[in-house]
Amino acid sequence: MLTYSAALKRVLNFARKKTSIVKVEKSLQHVCVRNINSKKNNPFFNNSLLDGFAFKSSDTVSNKSFKILGATSAGQKNKIKYKKNCCYRISTGAKIFHPYNCMMPYENLLIEKGVVKLKKKISKDTNVRKIGSDYKKGQIILKKNTTITAPNLLALKSLGIKNIKVYQKPTIILFCTGNEIIDNVRINDKVINSIPEYIKSFSEKLNFKFMYLGILKDNVKQLHSKIRKIQNMKNVIIVSTGGVSAGHKDFIPQVLKKNKFNVIFHKILMKPGRPTLFAIKKSSYYFGLPGNPISTIVGFHFLITPLLLRLQSKILKLKNGRMLQNYKKNKKLTLFLRGKTNNNTLKILSGQESFRIKSLVNANCWIKLSQKKSIVKKGSRVDYYDY
Repeated sequence: MLTYSAALKRVLNFARKKTSIVKVEKSLQHVCVRNINSKKNNPFFNNSLLDGFAFKSSDTVSNKSFKILGATSAGQKNKIKYKKNCCYRISTGAKIFHPYNCMMPYENLLIEKGVVKLKKKISKDTNVRKIGSDYKKGQIILKKNTTITAPNLLALKSLGIKNIKVYQKPTIILFCTGNEIIDNVRINDKVINSIPEYIKSFSEKLNFKFMYLGILKDNVKQLHSKIRKIQNMKNVIIVSTGGVSAGHKDFIPQVLKKNKFNVIFHKILMKPGRPTLFAIKKSSYYFGLPGNPISTIVGFHFLITPLLLRLQSKILKLKNGRMLQNYKKNKKLTLFLRGKTNNNTLKILSGQESFRIKSLVNANCWIKLSQKKSIVKKGSRVDYYDY
């Protein structure tokens, strides 16, 4: 039986990134494949910071009165030629025509009978938005492997980018198995299935598409029919819950083999989630997770999530904290325990059985205890994943 670390390594070794070209407006939350460089200077030309008048700085050294040559505003195509000891009216964002190189707002000027009078000389570039002072043409806007956010979208389009090469969003296709579970909220002896909502809630954070196919009964023909329909979809992670243990109705392994999936491993030295199965077929990945909700969640966070991230050239980053208690464990197993973290200290909560959800609600992290030791001592440094 594989250790957790060996199992994760095998999963990631099968990761094959897919890329596509998308329009900027469709790129939100995608991860860019390569550096993206600006197509233009921003600002594209020298322009006025305020409404007022444009001058040539050297003229203002000895002269205090300026004749008004004309006017221009933002978006206007007219050009005003230079004439010594003259100025022109300008609006915010309008071009500063060479050799004019500074401007002064109305409130700092005196205007009488078509003549503008200065109170003092004006330095070069005063109140001028300089060409390329924000971004220069060719400058990197976005580094490769960056997740595209709303501010990124604004910058990309503003700087002339139309299309971007990104990693394709993987799709998780989930179905749950079992005669004992239901999706509808009814108070009876059935188990209410809440795993679809849990996994889907991470779709934006982890950047994946989500499809839920419902609950399948413990029936070989029904399972075979469902897997046959979805097995050839591209760049998908198929996830099933239940049906992978050693019970007489745990049919997933035999159905996968019948559909020619290559089962990479079945059962891992970890708790919860020991019966977890991983298989591949072409560009499809298959995770068979145990049916208990906590076992399913551990498989999602510590096997599926690393794969989702690897397909987008990212990694799952665990933090490191200090244990506040001793904890006895089976040294052959990696444990994933619900815990509390505060300033990088870690406390393992009570109620760690895989059917209990109260400790999940009370926790704010998962604490990972590796196979190395049977007793993890107070003060030891261990990895954890907060959420």
